[in-house]
Amino acid sequence: MPRSRFGGSSLLKHSVSTETSRIAENRPRRSAYADILVLRLFAITWRNLWRNRRRTWLTVGGIAFAVWMIIFSRSMQEGTFDTMIDSGARLMTGHVQIQHHAYESDPRVDNTLLTSELIEIARVQPGVESVSARAQGFALVSQGDRSFGAQIVGIEPEIEREWSGMVSFVSQGRYLQQPGEVLIGATLARNLGLAAGDEMLVLGTAKRGGIAALALSVVGVFDSHQPEFNRAVVFGHIADFRDAWGMDEDEAHALVLIAQTVADGERIHARLEASVDGSDVNALGWQDLMPEAEQMRNMKTVSSEIMFVVIAIIITFSVVNTFMMVIFERTAEFGMLQAIGMKLRTIQWQLQMEAFCISLLGIAIGFVVAYGMIAALADSGVPIPVPEEAMAMYARMNVGDRLYPEFDWGALRTGGLVLLVGVQLAALIPTLRLRRMRPVDALRHEA
Repeated sequence: MPRSRFGGSSLLKHSVSTETSRIAENRPRRSAYADILVLRLFAITWRNLWRNRRRTWLTVGGIAFAVWMIIFSRSMQEGTFDTMIDSGARLMTGHVQIQHHAYESDPRVDNTLLTSELIEIARVQPGVESVSARAQGFALVSQGDRSFGAQIVGIEPEIEREWSGMVSFVSQGRYLQQPGEVLIGATLARNLGLAAGDEMLVLGTAKRGGIAALALSVVGVFDSHQPEFNRAVVFGHIADFRDAWGMDEDEAHALVLIAQTVADGERIHARLEASVDGSDVNALGWQDLMPEAEQMRNMKTVSSEIMFVVIAIIITFSVVNTFMMVIFERTAEFGMLQAIGMKLRTIQWQLQMEAFCISLLGIAIGFVVAYGMIAALADSGVPIPVPEEAMAMYARMNVGDRLYPEFDWGALRTGGLVLLVGVQLAALIPTLRLRRMRPVDALRHEA
């Protein structure tokens, strides 16, 4: 390149280098300026919220009430379901069962499992309260010339009496204690004409095809308020069942696991299901053992979600009304901001930030109130008046006279997200009016 007497080539290089350095130095400055602009916009947004405190608090209160209602009602519902499921599990099925892989579909006497190693595996699971073996089959029970079919359940009474809800249902006599004793339902006792202290005969088919015969002493009669259960189930000692049905001391049809909570039971089931995958045993959760409870839970969940959608729609309309009033009252302000050079999208972002702050504040207040109430009621429960004519129905559903809420984090996540998105959309609808606003006309507007 030809050089001038002023050193043109060097000067050009110096100019390019200087400009490059200036651009490089200006980049972080622009980034810092953008951060400062966002902070200032947030500060202005927060200040604008309290220009009309009454309207802001009414909107925040509506959102907080919706969040509280969603969380509290779902927590009460989940607590009720957990109480019902736990009571049903402790009455008969347990929270988790380990069975022979073919027993669920084909409950034959010879579909047994060996319990010694499985008991050790089950006991070390976190959250397990108790593990006991059961042997069960169908037989003919009789007294005199009366005979009825029933399911004979051989249990370990010394273990099951620690957690079984059946203990509280004994209406006559006492609970099982040792071999040679039997506990029968009130309906079956009435059909056979039996009472505590009488003797009952049991005839069935043993594991290897022989006759399983037992003469047992009735030591107690239970009333579960479920006629089908009272008519068809007989509890005896597992040692009697094994002797009569020709089973070894280590054999059983199921291992019954009791968890400390229903949630623990679900986690235990998931771990056991993964650990026994590919073997000749199955791990069944309470959903498999009590499918009617799972169906009821799903049905109630759907109905509650419909109610939550209605609540969210109502809150959304109230927010639309709030921001329509905001735009109407601050039309002149928005016109002035446009006149001095603020872009329309910046004004819209400011309004969206106001909606975001309002929704966050409402969600936080609703969460704090709901969490405090649920924590206060978790131990004492909420008493519910139960008429005498409804006592039998409550007993059949395994629901007591108190409801114990259990905080549902899923309701907070779902409800909070739905309301957050709903409020943002509700605030966006009125801001579309700003697109048709002319700064000159807006400056002349009087609220």
